[in-house]
Amino acid sequence: MEASPALNDLKSTTCPNCGASLSYKPGTTNLTCEHCGSSFEIKTAGSSAEAQKENDLLAALSGNWQALQAQTQAYVVKCPACGAESSFDQNVFASACAFCGSPLSVKPDERSVAHPQAVLPFKIDRTAATNEYTKWLRKLWFAPNNLKKAASADRFNGVYLPFWTFDTDTQTDYRGERGEHYTETHTRMVNGKQEVVHETKTRWFPAGGRVQRFFNDILITASRAMPEKHLDRLEPWDLANLVSYDARYLSGFKAEVSQVNIADGYNEAKQRMERVIEQDVRRDIGGDEQRISSLNTRYDRQTYKYILLPVWLSVYRYGNKIYRFVVNARTGEVHGERPWSAWKIALAVIAALIVLGVVIYFVGQH
Repeated sequence: MEASPALNDLKSTTCPNCGASLSYKPGTTNLTCEHCGSSFEIKTAGSSAEAQKENDLLAALSGNWQALQAQTQAYVVKCPACGAESSFDQNVFASACAFCGSPLSVKPDERSVAHPQAVLPFKIDRTAATNEYTKWLRKLWFAPNNLKKAASADRFNGVYLPFWTFDTDTQTDYRGERGEHYTETHTRMVNGKQEVVHETKTRWFPAGGRVQRFFNDILITASRAMPEKHLDRLEPWDLANLVSYDARYLSGFKAEVSQVNIADGYNEAKQRMERVIEQDVRRDIGGDEQRISSLNTRYDRQTYKYILLPVWLSVYRYGNKIYRFVVNARTGEVHGERPWSAWKIALAVIAALIVLGVVIYFVGQH
């Protein structure tokens, strides 16, 4: 149905035509009603510049960062199994945890939480994510025969995950040594025969200097429920398309509440930056080898953003273990975990050994 005029005052997610719930339609700026088919455009009050606004990190670190963010009322459920805290619609009192699949049967806790300044809306819908999921399942070698039943795509959940982004200018003074290889040639006697030997050695020279680098949008997950290794595989994200936070983009989806303090998030970001800075220093020293004795980094213009990014997440249990399949709901990038069939692997090894034995036999005959 063609979109109706924008309802700028539509702050709830209830259809004004029939009273049913409205849901955000991925890839659009519309809320749609599955009951009557009505569609309403989301007119976000904030500009794209506000979505990209950088906030003073030092101010946030010196006090309660949540007090610097706009507050909103949320209905939050904490999973007793994995500890994930997810926000739900007010009328949801029983569901399953999107991160581990455990049943949730407790009433949501209504509390005030700091909402993000920006959100990257869903672009890929459930059907497209399911297609990626199905293709992934078909490619699995040595998977248990009943995996497709256990990993049913109807368990897909659309979830917004919280992230920090950090920006800073860095200036690093360093001291160290540059190693340059050279070769010495000499002769020696081996079993009564003269042999020429080439030996590589290193000359070391003192080195010192300064490197500079601007770090832009160092992305750190504020989620404790999703392993970082899964989320790293989903990059890059098109952060240039962030929009100002509007709760209507979350309608029909779940959203995880931040469980990582901004100070902890920044410490992790600094560790990532330090690894890059060390590489810069080694390149600046040059030579064949480098030794670094000291690094002194100054961080200037430190800023942050608190944002939500969208994923399609499927969680299933096989045996006594939890497996996850995640789709970047903007780009379609996928990452999944899978179980292995021990007996299929054993049969493949046996078959390979038989083939190898036959080849060796015929080679030996000739």
